[in-house]
Amino acid sequence: MSRIISGLAGSLRLSAAAKETRPTSDRVKESLFSTLENQGAIENARVLDLFAGSAALGLEALSRGASSLVMVEKSKSAFGVCQKNSVLVTNALSKQGAEVSVELRNADAANYLRAGDSSFDLVFVDPPYEFSEIKLQEILGLLVGKLSASGVLVLERSAKSPQVDVAGLERYQDKTYGDTQVSFFRRFSQ
Repeated sequence: MSRIISGLAGSLRLSAAAKETRPTSDRVKESLFSTLENQGAIENARVLDLFAGSAALGLEALSRGASSLVMVEKSKSAFGVCQKNSVLVTNALSKQGAEVSVELRNADAANYLRAGDSSFDLVFVDPPYEFSEIKLQEILGLLVGKLSASGVLVLERSAKSPQVDVAGLERYQDKTYGDTQVSFFRRFSQ
């Protein structure tokens, strides 16, 4: 079972992920968030969690000081899990005096990105391991214009997946944990 690891809602147990999703392990999540905190990427960040699954990544960011979160999940059953976990975490944060903005979208990631005009400081992209490379490239391309100037994009994939390059983004760090690879991207410096 997944949980919030640290921050104001630390140790809170989340509802289990839907069967068709692949939740991020606590080990990977802990290392990922340690890296993001060291980079100053979380505090007051506007966060987008694509392929949200159980919403564990986005909600962890809120617990650690992000100001807002948009979760996008196409699967209806996983979206239901996101709703439950969102209520659980926002209630816990509210009891601690932290007011955050949370928006949930039951939508295809590419369609959401095409329709919206928001900008984000921290973006999690955690598609199913068997997700189409062509669709992933399309989504990453759409995200270039949605990432703030100092924003960070985190891509979680199978360690066996091919490396991706995206015009307008530079991959500045990769970490591998067993069969999971996490890549960090930012916009090219002007």
